[in-house]
Amino acid sequence: MSEPYPDFVARFYDAVYAQVRDGVDNDYYLEAMTSADGPVLEIGVGTGRLFARALRRGADVRGIDLSATMVERCREKLPAAAKERVWVDDAVHLRTERRFALVVAPFRVLSHVHAPDDQIRLLAAVREALRPGGVFIFDLYVPSLQLLLEGLPETCDFDGEHVPGRRLRRFVSSAPADLARQTNRVRMSFVWDEADGEHRGDWEFDMRFFFRFEIEHLVTRSGLELTALHGDFTGGPLVADSREYVVVCRRRDEVRIASGLD
Repeated sequence: MSEPYPDFVARFYDAVYAQVRDGVDNDYYLEAMTSADGPVLEIGVGTGRLFARALRRGADVRGIDLSATMVERCREKLPAAAKERVWVDDAVHLRTERRFALVVAPFRVLSHVHAPDDQIRLLAAVREALRPGGVFIFDLYVPSLQLLLEGLPETCDFDGEHVPGRRLRRFVSSAPADLARQTNRVRMSFVWDEADGEHRGDWEFDMRFFFRFEIEHLVTRSGLELTALHGDFTGGPLVADSREYVVVCRRRDEVRIASGLD
């Protein structure tokens, strides 16, 4: 990811996403993580939105994130004995002696990996981190053709409090997509109250968008087997108005990774 999370994004992450994301994917991933037949790795652990709850429910889970600020926020939620379960690492170059029954990359982690070579490296690294027959689950957003062409005007998607009595708002917008690079330039603006008045922080970053058969091709090149491609977090099919790709893969041991990047 080329643009690291600013401190103010990490600070307000839980307040915002408890409203705008919980209820979409958390039950799905928590069920997968707590029912896994062995150790679990979460890529893009962030502030521990999923990780901390999975750990409390008994999952043998570890997590990595490229952002030291987000990892520190996550560790604050964990008991002392569990803090070493989360560390700063780059999933594109992941190397671990542990082997996992399940690896998950929730909430569009791969959208922050722009180059196809790096996407394949990440998927191939996940394959190597899996036990034989291990499962990898990740999700991406289904691009809206209208938003790609027109962009998104500034919209307030959160209006609440970051602590009792202190208002927080988040505004999101995007420019028309760079179709050649398959990226959306996204802008997030946070406006919040402190004792000394109103503050504002702006963050811009690129998100890579994907199409169905591109995802299938990347998975196959990486030595993984695609076992399911859903259109939501209830196991529904991918249809014309789906907003999510929910991708379920399994490690294949009999194939040679065809990335040509070894």
